[in-house]
Amino acid sequence: MKRPILAWFMTGVFCLGTGVPSATLCAANREDERIVRLYQRLAPATVLLSATYEPARAAPDSVTTGVGAGFMVESTGTLLTNAHVVEGAKTVTATLFDGTHLPVEVLAIDSDQDIAIARLPADHVYPSVVIGDSDALQVGQQTLVVGSPFGLGFTLSSGLISGLGPPAAAHGPLPPHIIQTSAPINPGNSGGPIVNVQGQVIGIATATLMGAQGIGFAIPINIAKQVLAEFSKRGKLARPWLGISGKFPTDELTALLAIPLAGGLLIEEVDDNSPAALGGLKAGTIRATIEGVQWVLGGDVLMAIDGQPTRDPAAFRRAVKLLTPDEFVQLEVLREGTRMQLIVLLRERPAGSLRPKPVPHQAAVVAPAIGGLGMRAVPHLGF
Repeated sequence: MKRPILAWFMTGVFCLGTGVPSATLCAANREDERIVRLYQRLAPATVLLSATYEPARAAPDSVTTGVGAGFMVESTGTLLTNAHVVEGAKTVTATLFDGTHLPVEVLAIDSDQDIAIARLPADHVYPSVVIGDSDALQVGQQTLVVGSPFGLGFTLSSGLISGLGPPAAAHGPLPPHIIQTSAPINPGNSGGPIVNVQGQVIGIATATLMGAQGIGFAIPINIAKQVLAEFSKRGKLARPWLGISGKFPTDELTALLAIPLAGGLLIEEVDDNSPAALGGLKAGTIRATIEGVQWVLGGDVLMAIDGQPTRDPAAFRRAVKLLTPDEFVQLEVLREGTRMQLIVLLRERPAGSLRPKPVPHQAAVVAPAIGGLGMRAVPHLGF
């Protein structure tokens, strides 16, 4: 007795719509459909962010722009992104999936964790993501990234969790709980969601390993959940504020100037009326471009905070992490070749006091995945 034709399709001998006798092809088609549905659900909850930046002491042609991404965690328009996408921005604009442009209000910034909380106008109901659990991640899990690489629009890339924690070769200031992924993360992806196959956000795209392919980094979403919980409870993030920003001297700068700049943060900016200004810290006054990098020279070099060396970005972040607002700290600085000790009272960072945007360093090992103008720069740090 002949079996009905429909039975052949039901047993998977033929793949519906193709006429190809391959169960493997059927499975591949189902996988494609699942990924397409995930993108259709995630993209409307993702926003493309465009920011303009202007240094505190503006110079001609000093305004720069950058692009990144963010994702909505509440239907009221609350969104998460990277701190380095919006920090120091004069204006931030969000582009929604339907092409609508809306202003973005930055609510809170946690520079140490590279997380920012912002919101869109409250007169809309926005699609939002589903938050997952990053503590349960394992190497080998599939991941998807939604963002705006190079500002090209809403895109999707996929890969695997390739590691948990920073690689031994990374010299940049990566946190110990960073997620490594093989999903392509390009300039402009910063702040976008990284999700698992269930469509749950398990991380925030933040950086790439320069000079390598298929190695990107994400901040675990559970860290962002802690930041969100603190903000929801207190209405703010209490972070210590000194009011400085600057860069760590490169080998090219040290060799060219032949002066002892290495071993600390070269202070380029001191915020007006900040603890740093009141404590006597000196900002740079001489603008120069060396090997394609813009510098402000002549300022103090911060060598240590309360005895903790600040010789490189990682050490600087470790020292700052130990600080709290409303405490006195001892700063060791190098000024015109002379070491000095200064006592400064830290304050809580005011809502309107934002450091200059860290921008990618094309020669660095680890670079933020944020798109911006300019061919080469080193990241700003400060607090």
